[in-house]
Amino acid sequence: MKKFVFKLQTALDLKLKAEEMKKEELVTATDIYKESCRVLEYLKTRLAEIQDTVRGKQGEQFDVTEIRRCQDYIPVINEHISQQALITEEHRVAMEEVRGELVEIMKERKILEKLRTRHYQDYMREFLREEQKQIDEMATTGFIHRDSAV
Repeated sequence: MKKFVFKLQTALDLKLKAEEMKKEELVTATDIYKESCRVLEYLKTRLAEIQDTVRGKQGEQFDVTEIRRCQDYIPVINEHISQQALITEEHRVAMEEVRGELVEIMKERKILEKLRTRHYQDYMREFLREEQKQIDEMATTGFIHRDSAV
C-alpha cells in the first residue's frame, strides 16, 4: 500500500506559518499598546503632580509666577492626555484586530488538522483491512496446500 499523503498539507503548512507570523504581529501590537498605556499613565500622573503642586503652594508663601506657569501648563498637559488617549485607543483597536485575525487563522488551521487526522484514520483503517486480507489469503493458501499434500 502506498504511503499516506495529505493533499492539503501545503495549505496546512501555510496556515501554520501564517499563524506564527500573526502571533509575532500580535506581540508587537501588544507591546505598542502597552507602551502607549504607559505614556498615558505618565501624563496623568504628571498632571496630578502639577495640580498637587499648585494646591500645596496656595497654603504657603508662594511664587505667583511659578503657580501661573503650573496653571498655564495644566491645559497643555490635558491636551496631551486627550491626544494620547486617542492614540492609545487606536493601538488597542489595532491589537484587537490582529487578535481577531489570529483567531481566524487558528480556526482554519484546526479545521485542516482535524481533516488531516480524519484522512489518516481512514488511511490506517484501509491499511489494516488490506493487511488482514493478505493474512487471510496466506492462511487460506497455507490451508489449501496442507490439505492437497495430505
